[in-house]
Amino acid sequence: MSRGITRVEALLGLALACTSGAGLIAATFLGVPLSFSAPFIVLPTAAILAGIVMAGRGDEARLHAFARLILVGAAAGLLATIAYDLSRPVLRAVFGFTFDPFRAIHIFGELITGRPAGDAWAEVAGWTYHFWNGISFGMMFALIRPKGGVILGFLWAEFLQVLMMAVYPAFLRARLDDPGFLVLGLVGHGLYGVVLGWLVARWWRA
Repeated sequence: MSRGITRVEALLGLALACTSGAGLIAATFLGVPLSFSAPFIVLPTAAILAGIVMAGRGDEARLHAFARLILVGAAAGLLATIAYDLSRPVLRAVFGFTFDPFRAIHIFGELITGRPAGDAWAEVAGWTYHFWNGISFGMMFALIRPKGGVILGFLWAEFLQVLMMAVYPAFLRARLDDPGFLVLGLVGHGLYGVVLGWLVARWWRA
C-alpha cells in the first residue's frame, strides 16, 4: 500500500471504520438494535481508531502512516458530510420534493436512545451517528485509495448510495420510485464523493 502501510493494516482499518454502516445493515436485516450496536460496537471501534491515531504520533513510521491516512480520511469525510448536508435541503427546496432529507437522522436517534423524534437527546444521538458514518466512510476511502481522486471519490460515494438504496427503503419506509429519495441521495452522495476525493488527494500530496 502507498505511504508505508500493508494490505493487512488497511483491512484492519476498514474493519474498524465500517462498523457504523454495518450497524445499519444489521438493524435493517438482522434486527440488531442500534441501541446495542452504537454503544457496544461503534463507539469501542471509534476508541480503537483514536488510540491508533494517538499511538501513531510516535516514531514508528508504519504506524504513523496508518494514523495519517485515518486522520486525512476523517477530516475529509467530515467536510464532505457537511457539504452533503448543506446540498440536500437546497435541492429539496429548488425541486419541491416532499421527502425529508434528514429523516434517517431522526430515526437513528429514536433507535439509539428509545426516545421520540424531536427529543433533544435523540437528535444529538442521531446527528452524532450520522457524522460518524460520514467520517468513517471517509477513513475507509483514504485507506483504500490513499492518493484520493475526484472520480474515484464520486464512484465510492455512489457505491454507498447503492447500499443505501438497498437498506433505506425498509429502514426509512421510503420508496425507490420517490424522486426526492433518489435525487437527494444520488446528487448528495455525488457531492460528498467529489469533495472527499479532492480533499484526500490534496492532503495526501501535502
